[in-house]
Amino acid sequence: MYEDGQLVRTVTTWEPRWLEEDVGWAKAYLRWKAGQCPGCGLQLSETTAMEDGTPVHRYRVPDPFRCYACDARIKAQDEHSKKGSVREQALLWQIEQDA
Repeated sequence: MYEDGQLVRTVTTWEPRWLEEDVGWAKAYLRWKAGQCPGCGLQLSETTAMEDGTPVHRYRVPDPFRCYACDARIKAQDEHSKKGSVREQALLWQIEQDA
């Protein structure tokens, strides 16, 4: 806005950072995360469903497989612990893949 040729007021308008659809997706994600079992990560509404006193679903646990990156990290942490490190919980471990 101009008065006597001088700029005295400006108004900046922009698109909202979050559209209604974005907010809807974010809320749905938060509901989904809140419904996860902290142990297995599956939805509690499914894993705790009962019908006539028996579980609605059955689950099986296949044989585990090894993550070799985690294995290397755990080995390095064990070796580091033997040195008598202080406050090991505060250490941040990086994993790098060998070429």
